Order: sequence, then C-alpha cells, then structure tokens
Amino acid sequence: MMTGHRVGLLALAGLLTGPALAQGPAQSPMLAPPENHYFVSKGSWGQTYPDQWALPRIGFDTSPQSAWRLVRKNAQPVIVAIIDTGLDWNHRSIDSDKLWRNPKEIPDNGIDDDNNGYIDDVIGWDFLKSDPKPWDHDGHGTFVAGIIAGDWNDETGIAGINPFARLMILKGLNNFGHTRSSFISEAVAYAADHGARVINLSLGGKEISPVEQAAIDYAFGKGAVIVVAAGNEGVDVSKFSITSSDKVLVVATTDMDDKRAVFSNWGKVSVAAPGLDILSLRARRTDTMLGIEGVKYTAGTAYVGDDKRYYRASGTSFSAPMVSGLASLMIANDPGLTNKQVMAIIKSTARDVGTPGVDQYTGYGIIDAAAALKAPKDYLLAAGIERVEVVQTGGKQAVRVLGTADANALKSARIEIGQGDAPSSWKQVGTARKTAGPDGNLGEIPATAFQGGKVWQIRVLVEHTSGATREARFKLNLG
Repeated sequence: MMTGHRVGLLALAGLLTGPALAQGPAQSPMLAPPENHYFVSKGSWGQTYPDQWALPRIGFDTSPQSAWRLVRKNAQPVIVAIIDTGLDWNHRSIDSDKLWRNPKEIPDNGIDDDNNGYIDDVIGWDFLKSDPKPWDHDGHGTFVAGIIAGDWNDETGIAGINPFARLMILKGLNNFGHTRSSFISEAVAYAADHGARVINLSLGGKEISPVEQAAIDYAFGKGAVIVVAAGNEGVDVSKFSITSSDKVLVVATTDMDDKRAVFSNWGKVSVAAPGLDILSLRARRTDTMLGIEGVKYTAGTAYVGDDKRYYRASGTSFSAPMVSGLASLMIANDPGLTNKQVMAIIKSTARDVGTPGVDQYTGYGIIDAAAALKAPKDYLLAAGIERVEVVQTGGKQAVRVLGTADANALKSARIEIGQGDAPSSWKQVGTARKTAGPDGNLGEIPATAFQGGKVWQIRVLVEHTSGATREARFKLNLG
C-alpha cells in the first residue's frame, strides 16, 4: 500500500504585462477588509515585517485596491474540503458557522441517515479511525484551516482569506502526518460526492497509485478545484504522486523576496504562493514541528500570543491553502465558475517572478488575487514549452517546439530565439500555432537559425487582445 505524508513543515525561518483586465458588472455592496489584530500588526515575535505578511503579497490588504473589495458582501457559501490531520474546532478563530454541515445527517444518533456509508458524519470524517469526529492531535490541519478561513469576527486573532468558506474536515493523515493512498483516495471521493468545490491536499508521496489517480479524476469530473502542495524536499516532483496529475494545481513556495524557497519542490508546478514564516492557528496541546526529523526546533518557540493560540511555520503546505482560499473566494463571488475556469484564471493572472516566463520553479508565478477576481470567467492566457526535438522538414533539419500557446482572445503568438543564457535581443523565427498543449506542435525552427552560437534560448511569446502577454523559455545547448 502506498504511503504518503504531510508536506508543510520546515524550520522557521515573463512578467505579466499589459493593461489591467476588465472588471465584470458593478457589484455592490462590496466586502471591506478585516481588522483582525494579527492582520494589521507586526513584530509579534520580534520580526520586522507584518505578522500576516503573506496576505498583502498576494493582494489581500487594507488599501482601496484590496482584492477583498472586489467581492460581494452577499457572496455565496462555498464548501472547501481540507484533507489533513483534522481540526481543533473549539479554537476561537474557527467559527462553528464556518464548518460544513451534512444536511442529511442527524448528529449523534448512531444512524447512517443519508445511507452514504458513514454514521453521524456531520462535519466530515476520520478515515483512519472510521469515526465522525476528525479531531486534530497534530496541528497541521488546523494551521491549514486558519489560512483559508480564520474567523474575521475574532478581532484578537488572524484573518483567513475566505469568510464565505464552509470547511469540510476530512482526516486522512495520522498524528504524525503519515497516511496511505487508500485513505486519501476515499477522502477525495467523499469530498466530491458531498459538494466540495475546492479540495486542499497539503500532502504528498513519490508515486501515484491507480486508486489515487481514479479519485483525482473522479473529483475533477465532479467539478472540484484540487490544490496540492509541491512538497519540501527541493527535488523534481514531475512524476511524484498527485502532483503528476494534470487535473490539479500544484503550488510551490516563495519567500519574502518573491523568490522560490530553497526547500520548495519543483518540476510540474502550476503557481506559487508565500510559505515562509506563515502565521496561523495552533490546535490545543500541539506543537506541530516538535520531533520532525531533520528540523532543529526548540519546544514552544513557534507559539505566538500570550494565550499561545497561534503558531508560525514554513512550507508548501501553507502555500497551498492560500491558493485554495483564493479559488474558493472566486467561486463564492461567482458560483457559476467551473473548476477549469478557476484553474485557468489563477494561472493566467499570476504574477511572473524569477526566470522570465512560465518555469518549473514557480510555474506561472505568484497568485494575484485582485487580477484573478477581476478577470472575465473565460479568461485564458497560457504559454509553455514542454520540450524540443530535432526533425526533418522538407529534407532539411529543424528544431520542433512542443508546448502551449493559447488564449481565449488570442492576438498573436510567436517563436523567438536569443543567443546565450540571458539574451540581450530576440529574433522572431516563426509564428506559433495556437495549441492548448502541453505537447502541441508550436512550430519548427530551421537548424540554420542557430549558427554562430552554442547556447540559445527559445522563447514562445503569447499576446492577449487585452495587451497582456505570457512567455515561456527553453534553454538549448548545441553540441
């Protein structure tokens, strides 16, 4: 049986250009940013930056341009499944009204009222114990939950991203953060069957079992946005577990300088989000990082606040729920959005960082909540180079470029080349064919175009009719 583990714990510690996307019809009244203590404070553990620094970095701040001001006050509740170590539902920053309730189940009567195979599953299920009380004895799941839906009414606490989230608590990891693929697969299927629009998976393993793949396919087919943490080993995860699926958003971690964190896995990454020194909720009687192999940590040093109700930690596990929070907020604001549309918008509007263009370290870039919430529901702007291959065309040698060049309103797509590791100029060598990829044939470059150099960069540049552009690069070493 496959085993997996949580991926969120570590020691503490081209550019999207063009005019702003057109906003949809005016919506009023709109949501005002929260005023929770830790959202507006800084220095609570002696640091120089805001306590919840990550939220402004993705667009959630107190300014007139805050992404929250693009959300209707009467946005609709949206079910978010958290498949993790459970939840401390007595934490004062977890409002009981923000928990999902199974409408067909009568609490504590010992009867499977809705005949779904789970007795008294009112707020979720513990798949390890086959129990309807998924309590968190580790702290990881509670931490994730706080990022998504920390209660705005707890003015002394933190602010979650989505006040309209209804959390479905599915305990699929044990108290040490380990699990089996069968538990995760069953939890994913449960979430899909019970209406979860977003599923957060801050966990991973090195291989994906057939049952896991079937569960992911099933949930995606039911319309769920599935968000997966990339992991913290600093390795290529293109063929790892659930991250290898094309039906999920794989999330890497960035630091306070918008650079990929050194621990963040890479490879098949969709987008990135902050994940360093993140503040969230502490489940009672837990110290999540204590005893983790390879982590130097002194008991209690991650506690925050006089009452020790809050906790800080780093990892891709805590970047993923930022994407889940945004995805669920988009759906709350426009319930008609499909999972494919949400995923496309989040990637298409992400803010490019690091190496110009879509890359294997941060994907399309750091999520941009305001741009995502402004975007039309069919918005798509995608560029990518999967690989190149040498071919014969018309009796002559050429380099075929395989990848993606797509937009819902495509203005142009072209293939360019530049010499060296960091080209100072680019030469157009062809028009890229529109293709959704990832293995679409974008076009061929004559071999003669590469004369005079050993190292070249191939660039696919895609332009939307709005003026926004995306690019992807591929380094070609000759000889």
